[in-house]
Amino acid sequence: MTAGDGLLRSGETLYVVQNRLNRIAVLDLNNSGTRGRLVREIARADFDVPTTAAFYGKRIYLPNARFTTPPTPTTPYWVTVHR
Repeated sequence: MTAGDGLLRSGETLYVVQNRLNRIAVLDLNNSGTRGRLVREIARADFDVPTTAAFYGKRIYLPNARFTTPPTPTTPYWVTVHR
């Protein structure tokens, strides 16, 4: 996966956070987890270089690293929730 950063697995589904592409690739894994097939991509307007992912309940939370934004004392950072 290009620009793969964070990985999150739920059963036979693997979510690959593609940080610089501002999207999540969703793959359907085989039973042994050794092969996957891309089934969809998730892109959101509020992604700004997401770096990892975590489940909380049925939602996926992604922190935005904002690597393309020069940091200042007032630069905002946020977590995007999906689902």
